[in-house]
Amino acid sequence: MNRRFISFEGIDFSGKSTQIALLKDYIEQNGVPVYVLREPGGTEISEAIRTILLDHRHGKMTARSEFLLFSAARAQLVEEKIRPLLQDGSFVIADRFVDSSTAYQGAGRGLEQAMVGNVNRFATGGLMPSVTFYMRLSVDAAAKRRRALNKEGDRMETAGQAFFKRVIDGYDALARQEPQRIEIIDAMQSIEKIQQSIQKRINGLL
Repeated sequence: MNRRFISFEGIDFSGKSTQIALLKDYIEQNGVPVYVLREPGGTEISEAIRTILLDHRHGKMTARSEFLLFSAARAQLVEEKIRPLLQDGSFVIADRFVDSSTAYQGAGRGLEQAMVGNVNRFATGGLMPSVTFYMRLSVDAAAKRRRALNKEGDRMETAGQAFFKRVIDGYDALARQEPQRIEIIDAMQSIEKIQQSIQKRINGLL
C-alpha cells in the first residue's frame, strides 16, 4: 500500500466525482501535489480501451473479455501514470481501481473471485491504495438520480438492476473483508457531511 494513493468506489451516480473534486481541492490547499485518474482511462491506450468497454455496440462482449480489457487498461495506467506520480511524492486519487473488478466482474458477472484477485495483482504489480472510500448507494437511489439528470447510460450503466444488486453485494463483502482500508460512506448524506468524513480520514496522510 502507498499512503499517498487513495481510491473511490461505488456504483454510478453515488457521488464519487463530486467528492473526488472536493478532496483534490482540499489536498491542494494543504500544499501537496495531487492528480485524479479515472478507470478505465487516464492514458491514451487506456482511454481507447474505455471507448470499447462502454460502447453499446459491443453488447456481445463476454464477461472474461470485459474483465481482461479493464485489467489491461489498469495495467497501463499503473505503469504509465500512477507509479511515477507516487514516486515523485504526489498524491493520486483513483476514480475506481481493482475493487471495481472484484465487485463488477467478480460478483456482478459471476467470474471466479480467486482468478479475479490473481489478475488484479498481476495488472497492478500488487499496488494498492492506503484508503478506499466506498460510496454506498442503493440501486433504486442510483436509478432515481440518473432519471433526475436525464442521462442515458453506457453499456455498463445499463446492465440491469439484478446486476447492480450483485455489484453492491460484492462491494459490501469487500468492505467486511478489509475494514481498515475500505471506509463505507453513506452516499445519501449531504455533500458537505460526506466531505468532512473524507477529510478527517485523510488528514493523517497529509
